[in-house]
Formats: sequence, structure tokens, C-alpha cells
Amino acid sequence: MSKTAYKILVANRGEIAIRILRSARELGWATVAVYTESDRSHAGFADEAVRLEGVAVFMNPSAIAAIAHQTRSSHVHPGYGFLSENPALYDALAGCTPPISFIGPSPETLRIASDKMLSRELAASLNINISPGTRVSSASDVLTFAQEAGYPVMIKALDGGGGRGIRVALKPEDVEEAFKRCLGESPSKQVFAETALIGNGWNHVEIQLIGDGTGAVNHFWERECSVQRRFQKIVEMAPSRLARTAVQPLVDASCSMARSLRYKGLGTFEFLVNALTKSWVFLEINPRVQVEHTVTEEVVDMDLVRAQLLLFTPGTTLRSLSLHTIPPPPVCFAIQLRLTAEDPAKNFQLSPGSIHPSDVTWPAGRGVRVDTWLCASPNAPQDEWTVGTDFDSLLAKVIVRGKTFEETTQKAIRALQEFSLAGSVKTNVQVLSGVVGHPDWMEGLVDTLWLERTLEGVLEAGKHMLRMESTKGLELEQSTHSKVPVPQFRGSGPTTLQPGSLFNLTLLAHGENASEMKHTVMLSSIKQNAFPDLLSGTLQTSLAPTPLAFTLTQSASASVAGTGGFELADPNNRSHIGCPLSGKVVELHPALQSEKGGVVKKGEPVIVLSVMKMETTVVAPRDGYVKRTGKGISVGKILGEGSLVCVLEENEFTSKL
Repeated sequence: MSKTAYKILVANRGEIAIRILRSARELGWATVAVYTESDRSHAGFADEAVRLEGVAVFMNPSAIAAIAHQTRSSHVHPGYGFLSENPALYDALAGCTPPISFIGPSPETLRIASDKMLSRELAASLNINISPGTRVSSASDVLTFAQEAGYPVMIKALDGGGGRGIRVALKPEDVEEAFKRCLGESPSKQVFAETALIGNGWNHVEIQLIGDGTGAVNHFWERECSVQRRFQKIVEMAPSRLARTAVQPLVDASCSMARSLRYKGLGTFEFLVNALTKSWVFLEINPRVQVEHTVTEEVVDMDLVRAQLLLFTPGTTLRSLSLHTIPPPPVCFAIQLRLTAEDPAKNFQLSPGSIHPSDVTWPAGRGVRVDTWLCASPNAPQDEWTVGTDFDSLLAKVIVRGKTFEETTQKAIRALQEFSLAGSVKTNVQVLSGVVGHPDWMEGLVDTLWLERTLEGVLEAGKHMLRMESTKGLELEQSTHSKVPVPQFRGSGPTTLQPGSLFNLTLLAHGENASEMKHTVMLSSIKQNAFPDLLSGTLQTSLAPTPLAFTLTQSASASVAGTGGFELADPNNRSHIGCPLSGKVVELHPALQSEKGGVVKKGEPVIVLSVMKMETTVVAPRDGYVKRTGKGISVGKILGEGSLVCVLEENEFTSKL
């Protein structure tokens, strides 16, 4: 089969789908994308595109295999996340007639590599260091393990990743809730516990491997990913600043495991290395292309995805690709900054909304690369992009390369200063700027808990770095800590507003003894948007018990009662428990499910929300009695920020609790 006869379906979305499609097209392969109605920017980069019935199809091996068969695809690339570590997709594709190639390891390898306990057992069998750990099926199992291993204990989903399915218990009282949340974030409902090696000099270092399935493997050195928040990587770099003598044992261990698996394709072998004691342990295998593969590409000067695709053509080996010899150690540095739609001023909660092409300015110049899904293709120009709760919050990866660590860091600072985003969607740009602008970053004093320990200083450093860039008198407050230069309006068209936009309203009556009254206003729907000339739609507000339809013009305004599904919490009413962020309800306290209400104790979970597959618990701020549950609140519903969860009142009984 000639190269032009290959046809690849990319079973993913966003920046990684675009990344894979571009490499495939450069090889002359025909390309197929899959997309959902509200998320289609990557589809324009493919020769063909198939619309999915819903987000859930991304996780359905049979459905993806059926689409691949219908489009006569010869290969399927899963990207990262979704089905990338699921042997069922490999099996479904192999069962097609003719069989379709899965671009990834064999199902036998996936079953070991994607299971954190099985991969630990493999490492132990090869005399590779691991931390104490065990499978657990209940909170009591975790407590038993902790009695022997000590605290802190890390509880992990066997199939977690990207910060999901990970909780740390510092003491016995933390175990039950931590176990419950990990179980809720695990697709397979399987969990294990291990000694928590966090902070105190522990660095997260990973080795980039490639294999051809014959037992031949090679590596492309290491990356360091120690800048994390809640075990989610935020900033990555290559190479690490560790001595080569500290890196070599990790390389040797990775190659040993990869050979024993007869590994095929790209893979990452992850470790924890203590910069103070020089000790290290194996952590896990990621049997797929990684989000941070970009920094390795920059320092070894090669297209990893292209090499991965070619390995899945007949007769291709590492030797035939001239990839069988170890590359020399990197002589330059690269840094990747994950730009996300998260608001640091609101505890990094997701910031949903619409983004128009004219809203965003990307950095450019020598040694600057931006991988993003916020881009239009020649085949499918796009009017706007939607940031929602269906997928993760990643907007873009800003990658910079320089000859030295110092030069690369300065380039990262400059790139972040050039970025701007107008509209309601907030980003973590201040945090990223603060990381690379912080003295600890420059001095190499960063471990896996550094960001959480130093967040206040990072935000302050970020504010300083961003304000060094000339604002030319045009600023938009990005958070309570920073101001980022952006245009006041987009130049043409309406001001950026969308359903779900939430505003805080402060009323102050005239008079000497006047007090502040705080309220919330949320746009439920928008009928017409030509603001400031005209804005109409419906809104919900804590000023009124029912939703209101409104029309706002420069000369007159009017409002009439409408209908709606939820209530807004009144910030002035102490008994109102409001929803702190948008998300799907996955669990409710029994008192909220009973028509008669019930008693809730301080610190008990009132509601559990799932946002981007991670669960957030809202606890009772005090003892009380649930007088009533907020309108429309039930398991499975999507709540907006500020929605009324329940009315929690004190009575004679709860006052004695």
C-alpha cells in the first residue's frame, strides 16, 4: 500500500487532533475527523469530517470502529485521553473487515501500561524502585495500609490521569471522603493507595520512549513536569535541570520496561526524583502521545507524531527510520505553558463562554510555537469557539525554545505578555507568567507542591510580569490580582456576552447610614445582542423570585416576568447555600433529596459537582436544617455558578449539635 493509500481517522478533538491531522497530511495520508456540533474547529483540518451524536461517542470503542470502517480508514489514532489507553478500541478495530490499525501499543501492553498497579508490578519484577502501595476496595483498606505505611497517603484511580482520580489523605479523618472522590472519578471504579511522595524536593521527571514492537526501543531524553496544581501539570520543560547522572537511571529503567513489553509507538515512563536525597521511584506509564511531547520535539528537532505514524506502516522499524541510535543530549531548552480557561480569582474554576477570532492575540516570533484549537482552517472559517463543560479547559499550549534556560525563560515571559484575550472567558495567564517570573523557577527550587505552597507569590510575580508590557491605556481586569492588555471592544460587532454570563450587582442607597446590598444577575438567554444599542433576552436575579425577560436600549428599558429552571442564591441571605461553580450534580446529601429536609452538620458534603471529570465537594458551612432544596436541583442536572443549592436554617435542635 502506498503512502497516499493510507487513511487515518483521528478519534480526538482540539489541539491534539489538529496536531495529528497536520502530520498525517504532510505524509500524504487521507484524513478523517470526528466532531460534535459545539466543538468543530479541528474538523476543518481533515479531508472528511463525521459529526458525532454526542460527546459520549468519543468514549465508545464500537462506535469509533464503526465510523472508521464506514469511512474506509486504514488507521485510527486515539490522541491522548478518551480511548487512547483502552484495549477495547484496539480489539474493535482488529475485528473490522479488513482490520484497521490502532496507532498505539498492543492490547496486552495496554492492559499492563494503563493499569497503575500492573505497571508497578512490572517495574518491581525488573528490580526498579517503586513506593509502597496496594490495591484497595474500601476506605477501611486505605486505613489499614496507612497504619503500616504512615501518612500522608495518596489514593489513586487505576485509570486516572490529568489530575483526575487523585486525592491525598494527610490523616485518618481524610480517608473516607478522599476514597469516595477517587472512586467517583475512576471509569473502572478501581482504586489503589500508595505512600505519598509529594513536595520536600520531589520532582516529576518523565522519559520519552519509542518502540517498534520487535523489542527494539529508543529514548529522546527527559522532560520535567514539577509545576503542578492538584497533580495536574501546568508548565513542562525539556531537558530537566537535574544532573545527567540523576537522569540516566530513569532512562535505563524506562528502556528495560519498554523492552520487556515489546513496546510499539510513543510512550512516556514517569518517575519521582528527589533533588535533595537523589532517591527515585517509578510512577506510571502513559502508553500514548503526551500533552507535553512538544518540548521534546523542540529539543531533539523531530516530529514525534510523524515517526509514530510511520511505525504503523508495513515493515517499518526504528532502524529503517534511522531512529535506532540514541540522540545526543539536548543542547537547548524548551518550555511548554498550558493556557487554560480557568479563573485563578475563583479558585481556578472553569470559565466558560464564547471566543471570537478577533478576541484573541497569540504570541509569535523566533522560537515561539502555539498549538491550539482556537484557530480557523481554510476549509472551515469559524465565527466563534465555545468553551464549555464537556471537555477539559485547555485552550492552547505555548511552547518556546532557546539556547539556554535563562534565554528560554525570558522568551516565555515575552510570549505571555504578547497574549491577550477579550471577552468573558478568563485564563490562567497570570499564573503562568508568575511561574516563569518567580525567583524559585530561575534557581531550580521547584517541586511538585511548590505551586500550591507559593501561589500567592506566583500571582504577585505574574502581575508584575504582565504589567511590564505596555498597556497603552487599554486594560481589562483579568482577576483580582492582575490586569492584562486587551482592546476594550472587538472593533466591530456586539460586546461579548453569552447565556450564563454572571454579574455581581452592588446597590447603595443614599443617606448617611446606607448599607451595601449585594445581588447576582445571570443572563439566561440572549435574543438580540447589539449592545450598547440593544440587548434583549431573559435574566435571573436574586432581586426577584422569578426569571425576567428584558429589553435594554439606550433610550428605554422594560421587563416582564418569564420562566426558568433554577433559582439564584441571595448573597445577602445567610441561609442560602449557593453553587460556587458550574458543574454536573453527581451526589446530594440525603437531606436535600427528602421532601421534609433534614439535619446537616458542619463540614458534611451538601452537594458534589463534576466539572471536566473532576469532582468538587461543597460542604455545609455550619450545622443546620435543610428547609428546602433549590428549585430544579437533582442528580444529573447541570448547575450554573450562583444557583441556589438549598436553604440551610438553624433551629433549636441544630443549635445544640
